[in-house]
Amino acid sequence: MKRALIKSKLNTTFLINSMTNFFKALIFLLVSPLLFAGPNSPAPASGTENGFDLRVLKKHKRNIFVFETKNRNELLHQNYHQLMLGTYYRLTKNLRAGVFFQTEQGLRWDQDWRNSGDWDWGHISNRWDFSSTLDLTYQDRISSFFLWEWKNRLLYYHSRDAYLLKLRPGIRYFIFDKGKPWIQLYSQLETYSPINYGDHLLYEYWVYLGALFHLSKEVSLGPVFSYRQRWFHSYENFNDSTQESFREKFSSFYYGLNFLIQF
Repeated sequence: MKRALIKSKLNTTFLINSMTNFFKALIFLLVSPLLFAGPNSPAPASGTENGFDLRVLKKHKRNIFVFETKNRNELLHQNYHQLMLGTYYRLTKNLRAGVFFQTEQGLRWDQDWRNSGDWDWGHISNRWDFSSTLDLTYQDRISSFFLWEWKNRLLYYHSRDAYLLKLRPGIRYFIFDKGKPWIQLYSQLETYSPINYGDHLLYEYWVYLGALFHLSKEVSLGPVFSYRQRWFHSYENFNDSTQESFREKFSSFYYGLNFLIQF
């Protein structure tokens, strides 16, 4: 009887110790990435960004010629500027294809996290990244008030030999005044996926919500609000020199103004 009681207590003690050790190990596995994060890795960032976009469209027969510029104040006091020129060609009533050339200043890449005595983000304000873009856009009306759109863009960055795929589905709602468009409300989701670099399918996404007020037949103006999330990843040279790796997230809320001129 005593031996059975002692054996039962030993089994209970062993079980409690085993469970305690298991939970200690589990907590260690969950917390260790935070405690032992590489000192050479970038820190995550979050905050607010703002800016303005301008698009000028010129319609000529089946072509739509496009000039676009985007300007943003981004996280970590980084300024971003973009210029794009190109044209759409209307293949059918709902489908159009486009070719564009753009340059971007202040575009941040994984490799911009580099060692200049200490690991930090490099200065990129004076660097321009040139790219060519193929666009395929489909639009169709759901009703007299709703229009949905799916935009596909394949970008090629020449100096980096990098392909990037952007997908942007969206929906628009039109409010009319005396039979003419007065206000346009829209919502869009945009995703960025690298084709021939990186180890992850999704590098960045935007969720847009905005409005355009049609001031005249040619000029529209309105606010846009969005949530943006992007990730930066360790790359081969960083891994080799530090024996570390990272995947850090930048999250931001964006507010800005959109200008549209079409004639």
